[in-house]
Amino acid sequence: MFNIYGFLKPAKTLLLLILITSVSAKPFESFVQKAIDDSTFSWQSFSSDNIKIFYQENSFAERHRMMLLHSATSSVDEVLTLLDDSPNGLPLNVFYLESRAEMERIVGHRYSGFSDWTGNGIFLVLNPDWRSFEKHEFAHIVTMGGWGSPHPSSQWMIEGIAIYCDGWCQRYSVNEIAFHFLSNGQLPKLEQLFNDFKSLGEIRAGISAASFISFIHQTYGIPKVRQIWLNGVEDLEGLLGGDPEQIENAWRLYLQRQIRENIEVDLDAIHTGGCG
Repeated sequence: MFNIYGFLKPAKTLLLLILITSVSAKPFESFVQKAIDDSTFSWQSFSSDNIKIFYQENSFAERHRMMLLHSATSSVDEVLTLLDDSPNGLPLNVFYLESRAEMERIVGHRYSGFSDWTGNGIFLVLNPDWRSFEKHEFAHIVTMGGWGSPHPSSQWMIEGIAIYCDGWCQRYSVNEIAFHFLSNGQLPKLEQLFNDFKSLGEIRAGISAASFISFIHQTYGIPKVRQIWLNGVEDLEGLLGGDPEQIENAWRLYLQRQIRENIEVDLDAIHTGGCG
């Protein structure tokens, strides 16, 4: 398994993390096929165009299957538009699970979302108390599955792009939370984000990375995001036309222009309940 931060906390702590996601990195193993073959799940399916959703009998997802198929379809369209990418031509398999315990039965960990880009599938926990993150997980399919593995110095972008594509955490936008960090002296410097993001904590690291990607995308275009993904941050000055301090100042100014008033972000609620 490949985890963005390079470390995993105990399962109890995972319940508190922002958008716990793992990306399949085993080309010989398809979790999609493993799930389909698992007779302990009472899978039903519903499909349209190039998307097939799976849900269990008498589940919350079954009762909302029409809405979920529409949500999955629109999420794919939005992510492809945002990342300026094209469909890979393969059917996307979207599995809706009732709990993290069910997720663990398939992928071995109690994640709330999981991307199996080798099998072109995503697994999502969905219940009355937790929303599903279709855009977040599909972004992993586009980047890890389509762009390829990131440069070692750009691993901070894996979750950053996915969080940026989803755009929200509870009732706050990514940039509203980042502006809250900026207003409270908690927005990390780029050197920290690139070289020491583990020490930032999952929420601060993930949201800050997503906000910086938002800044690059909106200021320079998505091709620059992809170049940094593939080539690393060593030539950031050449790519973005400024030294690190200038780029940091431009990012902060971008946030100030995007969010003109400080919003009191309830970080305790996010730490306790995640972004669902």
